[in-house]
Amino acid sequence: MYLNVTAPVRPRKWYQMLIHNLFHSDYDDRVEEVVHTSRNSTKALCAEFDNPRLSHYLQAAVRQTVHLIAEGLTVRQRTKDLKFFAEVMQAAFKEADHQTAHMLHCALTHPSLRDIVIPKRMVPWFQNIGSHYGAPVYEKHVHFWRTVRSDQILPSVIAFNTFKRRRRFMGRMSEVKEANEHMELFKYLEHDKEDLLPVYTRCQGFIAAQRRFRNI
Repeated sequence: MYLNVTAPVRPRKWYQMLIHNLFHSDYDDRVEEVVHTSRNSTKALCAEFDNPRLSHYLQAAVRQTVHLIAEGLTVRQRTKDLKFFAEVMQAAFKEADHQTAHMLHCALTHPSLRDIVIPKRMVPWFQNIGSHYGAPVYEKHVHFWRTVRSDQILPSVIAFNTFKRRRRFMGRMSEVKEANEHMELFKYLEHDKEDLLPVYTRCQGFIAAQRRFRNI
């Protein structure tokens, strides 16, 4: 068959499974699971934009993610964990879940994780995401939102919340109103409050739930 350039006839399902097995792994499945769960969590978080505890949620998520990685007993383990979450960060960014991507970028670049060397192939990910939102004011991200016409693109709640607080401090209330109006929409889009990950609201719950991803 091969010498005659005639492909063997097999069910399409067989072919799909072959490709899946060649290029897919349990590691990929774990990354995809976290990306999917985090995306649903972002939808729930967006709907909490006027929650008085929002800033606490955002700070807790970064702090607890850092703690999860930093508690690794060896540099090798910490590097392994950072690489895993960097994969999640990049996948979330590509799928336009800006909250997950931004939160993980903040955590993975935290000073307490400086002993971990970021793999060369991942350095461009960090550079791209680091420059994407326009820190420290995040005006760039809010202005980008004026052009968004799809509810499949999820905002960085960190960026919107920081922008809102800074503009309120400066007395620029028209911009505060604009940020609120952009985020108001997410209250009415499909979401489930129960999807909000414990990383935002509880410490041990998140850490216990994520430890299983270390067996990779």
